[in-house]
Amino acid sequence: MKRTQFILAAALFAGIVVMGGGTARAQTPFAVRSVGQRLADGDARMLGRGGWGLTVADSLNPGYKNPASAAWVRHVALTLTGYGESGRHESPNGKRETHRTFVPDVRLALPVSKGRLALTAGFKIERSTEWHTSVDSTWYAWDQEVIGNAQFEREGSAFKVPLGVAWRMLPSLSGAVSVNLEHGSMSETMADYFVEPFSVARQPLYRSVIAVAEDQFKGTSTSVAALFAPLPNLRLGVSWTGAYTIDVTRKTETGGVSERVYNDFQITRPAEISVGFSAPVGGRWEFGADARRQDWTTLVAPEAWMSEPGWQGELVEELELGVGFERRRATERKGGMSNLPLRLGATLHQWPYRVAGQEVIEKSVSAGTGFPLKGNAGHVDLALTYGEIGGLADNGLRSRYLRLAVSVTGLETWW
Repeated sequence: MKRTQFILAAALFAGIVVMGGGTARAQTPFAVRSVGQRLADGDARMLGRGGWGLTVADSLNPGYKNPASAAWVRHVALTLTGYGESGRHESPNGKRETHRTFVPDVRLALPVSKGRLALTAGFKIERSTEWHTSVDSTWYAWDQEVIGNAQFEREGSAFKVPLGVAWRMLPSLSGAVSVNLEHGSMSETMADYFVEPFSVARQPLYRSVIAVAEDQFKGTSTSVAALFAPLPNLRLGVSWTGAYTIDVTRKTETGGVSERVYNDFQITRPAEISVGFSAPVGGRWEFGADARRQDWTTLVAPEAWMSEPGWQGELVEELELGVGFERRRATERKGGMSNLPLRLGATLHQWPYRVAGQEVIEKSVSAGTGFPLKGNAGHVDLALTYGEIGGLADNGLRSRYLRLAVSVTGLETWW
């Protein structure tokens, strides 16, 4: 039965990856700027309690936000996380609704020595951008009025494939090292489509102009992490990823005239550090918090790249704080909802760049729950988050969103 449930969990989310992976038509307009938008980090269990998860030390409920957590696992564990998000965005030009789906996180832990040594692997989308606009426009060619529309599209993502090892050298202390294959792409299309006037053959008289720039990213980063659990429910966690260099190949094409140009350059992304703790607060309840910092002002890139609109002078430190409470599920069956876990949390996030000269602040509140699969062969977790990004007074834009996240973890005993 355990093997069947493990396979069903994998198959369920494999279908979501095929059918709904990646973005839908658009994100918040803040994401079109600079380095894009960081995706929600962690599984649905973590998201329901405000995002904290650096201190997970559970053999049946592995955590991957801190790679050192994998040292506690005693089963092969496969976790897949996806979410759907609906947003409403306001600007001086009007309002816009967007919808998107993501399957940003797939993780695997393989215990070599149960509860002591484990290998980890996965796929994680970290940042993304997708925005599409079309505006009816009028141009003038000499004395002739030309009617059409101007379109702009930007889309892409940065993702990593982490490959690591976690070792529990003491009953209360574990460490981990992970090598991350960093990849991604970004494309930007600007087009002017001329519809009128027509030629004698009833075709548009003027040829549309399309310019496409596409960047391909490739590099490697290294992460180290530690988890210290001096008491059963008192834990401290830390994770650090050093600054790393990305090789970029840019292809630029222009339609209407025959031109294709390739350029190679490098960018150095800043180091990132996260710290967290969790502690019991009575009964089945515990409190936890995670904090993260990444200083994007230290980003190194070619001068021509940094001078593009929305970049120069706009990068700031990215800061994030998540706090929350979790009531663990009952070990003895009780009545009704009291069996299930309950999670509540809040997150405060400063984005890595300014918009309209002011920092972009994201605030959110979350709630979540979950339930185990039969025989403790895994679990399903749910989280609902309401958030607000920016403000009309400070940034000239405001986004509000509602997000539903689902995670499925399958556990399999392999010896």
